[in-house]
Amino acid sequence: MVIRVLGLDPGTQRVGFALLAANGSRLQLIEAGALCANKRLPYAKRLGALYSDLCALITRLAPNEAAIEAAFVGINARSALKIGEGRGVALAALANCGLTPAEYPPATIKRAATGKGAASKQQVARMIALQLGLREAPKPEDATDACAVALCHTNRRKGR
Repeated sequence: MVIRVLGLDPGTQRVGFALLAANGSRLQLIEAGALCANKRLPYAKRLGALYSDLCALITRLAPNEAAIEAAFVGINARSALKIGEGRGVALAALANCGLTPAEYPPATIKRAATGKGAASKQQVARMIALQLGLREAPKPEDATDACAVALCHTNRRKGR
């Protein structure tokens, strides 16, 4: 049975997405990219536009399951708040479309892609390309990160 997993790397200016089809141990990248908000829009309108775009994307891609990067709280509280707002938009869009996403911490996602929880962005990109049989990792970087999120989820499902 083929499972379509949507991975999201949320933000307030750009949301990375990737749809993987998993059939047993076989993985296929269906689509990856990033939704970009107009930076000139007022902040609330930008979030609203991302929400609308995400709902349309989810409807078009029709995933069976979804996964999202869990909140990362660094030193900067302001950055953490922005990340939380971006995640909130993505979670609301997923819920609106009937999906309850699995959430994975950044280190778990990196470990699933590379075997190391402290891997660099470049290491993750290389391993994503290898594991998905691509010449190079999807662009932009947010799409690669979303692929890693979806890959992490497919690996976790196999373990169940």
